[in-house]
Amino acid sequence: MKSKKIMAIAGLFLTCQLCLAACQSQSSHQSDQPKTKQTSKKVMSKKAKSVKKAREGKRERKGVAGVDFPTDDGFLLTKDSKILSKTDQGIIVDHDGHSHFVFYADLKGSPFEYLIPKGANVTKPAGAQQSHAQVNGKASGAHHHYEFNPADIVAEDALGYTVRHGDHFHYILKSSLPGHVQTQAKEVANRLPQTTGPVSTTTAKGIPGLHFPTSDGFKFNGQGIVGVTKDSILVDHDGHLHPISFADLRQGGWAHVADQYDPAKKADKLTEPNQTQEQANREKEYQEKLAYLAEKLGIDPSTIKRVETQDGKLGLEYPHHDHAHVLMLSDIEIGKDIPDPHAIEHARELEKHKVGMDTLRALGFDEEVILDIVRTHDAPTPFPSNEKDPNKMKEWLATVIKLDLGSRKDPLQRKGLSLLPNLETLGIGFTPIKDISPVLQFKKLKQLLMTKTGVTDYRFLDNMPQLEGIDISQNNLKDISFLSKYKNLTLVAAADNGIEDIRPLGQLPNLKFLVLSNNKISDLSPLASLHQLQELHIDNNQITDLSPVSHKESLTVVDLSRNVDVDLATLQAPKLETLMVNDTKVSHLDFLKNNPNLSSLSINRAQLQSLEGIEASSVIVRVEAEGNQIKSLVLKDKQGSLTFLDVTGNQLTSLEGVNNFTALDILSVSKNQLTNVNLSEPNKTITNIDISHNQIPLSDLKLNEQHIPEAIAKNFPAVQEGSMVGNGTADEKAAMPAPAEESAQDSHDHHHGHDHDEDHVNEHEDHHDQEHAHEGEEKTEEAHHHAQ
Repeated sequence: MKSKKIMAIAGLFLTCQLCLAACQSQSSHQSDQPKTKQTSKKVMSKKAKSVKKAREGKRERKGVAGVDFPTDDGFLLTKDSKILSKTDQGIIVDHDGHSHFVFYADLKGSPFEYLIPKGANVTKPAGAQQSHAQVNGKASGAHHHYEFNPADIVAEDALGYTVRHGDHFHYILKSSLPGHVQTQAKEVANRLPQTTGPVSTTTAKGIPGLHFPTSDGFKFNGQGIVGVTKDSILVDHDGHLHPISFADLRQGGWAHVADQYDPAKKADKLTEPNQTQEQANREKEYQEKLAYLAEKLGIDPSTIKRVETQDGKLGLEYPHHDHAHVLMLSDIEIGKDIPDPHAIEHARELEKHKVGMDTLRALGFDEEVILDIVRTHDAPTPFPSNEKDPNKMKEWLATVIKLDLGSRKDPLQRKGLSLLPNLETLGIGFTPIKDISPVLQFKKLKQLLMTKTGVTDYRFLDNMPQLEGIDISQNNLKDISFLSKYKNLTLVAAADNGIEDIRPLGQLPNLKFLVLSNNKISDLSPLASLHQLQELHIDNNQITDLSPVSHKESLTVVDLSRNVDVDLATLQAPKLETLMVNDTKVSHLDFLKNNPNLSSLSINRAQLQSLEGIEASSVIVRVEAEGNQIKSLVLKDKQGSLTFLDVTGNQLTSLEGVNNFTALDILSVSKNQLTNVNLSEPNKTITNIDISHNQIPLSDLKLNEQHIPEAIAKNFPAVQEGSMVGNGTADEKAAMPAPAEESAQDSHDHHHGHDHDEDHVNEHEDHHDQEHAHEGEEKTEEAHHHAQ
């Protein structure tokens, strides 16, 4: 099993404020509903790739103020930024009492591309191509300067104020104004005379901004529309907004634009007065439910972001550990518990498939199997969500090659399975199987996953000559001699069985993936004849001698964790790429020179005293060495390949020596004994550092103008992200208030069990949603993917 542990640096942005650029690989928000965002805690490769991809994307981009680097007033979009609202062309983001407008076009190719709604306009208006796209209460530039003054207000609507500026007007969002200014503005607006229509700027020469440029150089060219009020469009101009009334648009030759955006022209819209009241009511509901959500979860209301779908529905995005969830206003009922966002998301997802699911019902499938087909199938084409024709649905079912019915009662007795004749992979584990014979109807089955089924008679395999992989973990099978005659097997998982004798496996010449975790195996000599073996997961056994699996040209992954006395001096695997030796007595890295292709090493909670010996490898890129006794990072020579190093929970008192790792990009030194981060020479490669839970004085962690701790900026000038929480001298920590035993947010987490793994494919409804937590099952699934 490849290393799954991912250092949680990125997930700590919400608490440490050390965030210049958030690297995320998230799906775009759907047009009809926002998606729950999650960051996997377990899969190393995805996270490492996403960080690399995000950085490469930054290098390709020319740079956009506010997205790639701070604007003149210090605004930089981060994952913590509060999104006030979304328009057709961009997002409006809060920044220190005013707001900034960021075009979707400027998010393209950035780490925030996931904020672009599906189907959104990602073409930047021609007039804004050179703009930093700021929407401020204060607008300034070479030709214009405007500071919001309540006395300039000439009109008000539910979202903002129209203010006069020379021969034109600006539109200022209410949400962009500080509280005391909003109070003043409201008083002025209340004294305004009642108007029956929008304010017009028509002069004898025509309409400024339409027939000729305004005094600040604005002239509408049909582009740059970023919002709509009840009687005007809002047009971006060098970082501020110009409102143009629909009446002026029609008078000025832009009637088609007015008709396109004027709510009064849309038959399905309410009348203007009612619409304005509806907006006010919606805003009131938003604020009330925002406050209620913050109170129930025990979080700061300022961390909750406003989300608006393309069809105008409002939602609340709130942080949850290293990811975020979205609840729509309709999901929250004041006075009741906050609902589980995962359950809501599942329900919404199923709603999309309602028609197709009805067709499956008509074909005789029961509700549980229908859910499994929708959620776990693998087929050349997606599930036909809107298919009403049973015959066409049958045609699609005949293309399904994978299905997981695991944890269902009597999975092989369910109706409709005969309509899946071409299944190649079938999961029926985690439920007692009394009669296995119905599995023989699947003539093309290659992978059969039957963990913890209680099956002990495997003679049925005689009738499945095409079978290539089988998972028989947790079936109390101490004798596996029955496997020896099935020569086509390439994958065998037999974890958690109490097996001691593995001689039958030596008679399977095509075996490539072997999972034998949590048994009583001490002798690997039967595996010496397996010349195609690629992955060996034999953690938590009694292995010491590895010579039988050495010198195999095909072996790339080995997990020896919890084989306490394993002797790595006996391991010589020329193609080995991934090695896990967690919870062992391994005390040095000399074995690296005998495994020249090793790129990923997990050696957590072993007995390492130092990292000496890592210089022998020129290809290793990742090392996890948590919970050892490493006292220094100093090496005898340079190490030029390592990019990721996790030495959390060791005994480091200094970071000197880190510059010996000349390619290091990500470093975690959390929970050591550091009192400073001083280096004799600044490090120029590390961009992500976790120094949390040490004894570094808070004075060293004062943030500079770029929101980087001053000591980090001085010694690690390339750092862009990381964590610094839990620091301070002994006296400083003693003076801090004691943390509560359990926060409301943690309680919410425990209540819903939100530790979901993005890569987990066996996802069912809540009572059926088992993690299949034992390691043998996870390794079988991963090996199965490789086998395919």
